[in-house]
Amino acid sequence: MSHTPDRAALYINGDWRKPSTARTFTAVSSATGERIADFPEADRADVDTAVAAARGALGSPGGWASAQQRAEAMERLAAALESRAQALGTLIAHEVGTPLARAIDANVGAAAGLLRFYAPLADTMYAEDLRPARVGHSLVRREPVGVVAMIVPWNYPLSTLFFKLAPALAMGCTAVVKPSPATGLDSFLVADAVHEAGFPPGVINFLPAEREVGEYLVTHPGVDKVAFTGSTAAGRRIGALCGGLLRPVTLELGGKSAAILLEDAPLPLFLDHLLDLSFNNNGQTCTNNTRLLVPRSRYEEVVDAVTETVAGWQTGDPLDPDTVIGPLAGTAARDRVEGYIRRGREEGARITTGGGRPAGLDHGCYVEPTVFAGVDPAMVVAREEIFGPVVTISAHDGTVEDAVAQANDSAYGLAGSVWTADEALGREVARAVDTGTFSVNHANFDIGAPFGGRRDSGLGSELGREGIEAYLQFKTIFVPSHP
Repeated sequence: MSHTPDRAALYINGDWRKPSTARTFTAVSSATGERIADFPEADRADVDTAVAAARGALGSPGGWASAQQRAEAMERLAAALESRAQALGTLIAHEVGTPLARAIDANVGAAAGLLRFYAPLADTMYAEDLRPARVGHSLVRREPVGVVAMIVPWNYPLSTLFFKLAPALAMGCTAVVKPSPATGLDSFLVADAVHEAGFPPGVINFLPAEREVGEYLVTHPGVDKVAFTGSTAAGRRIGALCGGLLRPVTLELGGKSAAILLEDAPLPLFLDHLLDLSFNNNGQTCTNNTRLLVPRSRYEEVVDAVTETVAGWQTGDPLDPDTVIGPLAGTAARDRVEGYIRRGREEGARITTGGGRPAGLDHGCYVEPTVFAGVDPAMVVAREEIFGPVVTISAHDGTVEDAVAQANDSAYGLAGSVWTADEALGREVARAVDTGTFSVNHANFDIGAPFGGRRDSGLGSELGREGIEAYLQFKTIFVPSHP
């Protein structure tokens, strides 16, 4: 991507401004290891400037503009992002390793879809609700929570941002966004789109920065709420900081979700969904079902079928339309996954396919999609989030009770699925597994329904109409009579 220009300014208060330091990040292609471009690193002084701009843009208690103006600006931003779909998708494919078509759909398509989902809610939400009370009436107001610090990860840099930004904009909030340094370059293209869409100055600000500056943003006195997606360890730290400040926080964290196959599981259907279910984005997806729980009576059948399916996937350049599994997002991500693969071998699990680096791909951060069989549920590879193209296959005794117990035996509670010919039974299993989202006989994700985790998988929900609630605060005004 030698044609990609370096960036020299930060997008703050509706314009491109010189950063407070000369430090820069370098974007590197996960596919080739080559430099893509440099972009500036934000520091504390830039946080101060951006937060002040966001506070200044809030305006009245009703938000930064009328509901209609907010909705129209969101529609314009959706179109501006779509006009950059190829450029954004190509850049994200290089940054993250996501195969190109998926990079476009799961990022640009998701962002535009979220903006269009929430834009009508900006125009139809009632700002005040008059309710009869024992004495007189109660006037309940919905007001924007204010300035939101948004800290987003590298695996889906656009969709995870717009999980937060779209409902926040609809409710009249303003935002200071800290992208991951690993994917910070794409945020400059998003800022170009924001500028083109004509948002008022200060409504959306972008600050690529390291973790220390991110913590400064989280604790900044001008911030009213924090929304974070990332690792459980980082989420605990942010949650502790917000707890000390009594600051609202939404945390979407990691997962180690289970796919339960029952005795009557339709194996061909399961295999058709395996890529999206368990290896999505080269395994770099928090909702991936990476623990396959299989009845002992069908264990070898499932192991053989999964192994054959995964072994048939092409690993390679994310820009190649035939690629199924691309590279991981940098050497640190590759080293982490390879460390878990070594640990699985040491624990006695058996690799049935993969486990190394693909032949002929000497450059880039590639790891073969890997299947572990003979996995005891107590093994580290069955308990910790690997965040790469690795699944484990464990046996249950064939009963729903044992399968559900194994699925629930986890510190995480983000996603999961069940595979059975009896859909009614599948729904009962779904109700019994203690997790925020769950699928019956397919791999699915719906922006129209709430999404969130339990336990180590997070705090609060995003998406759906419910997603606006994180960006609202309520005020009750007692009045003597109906106006």
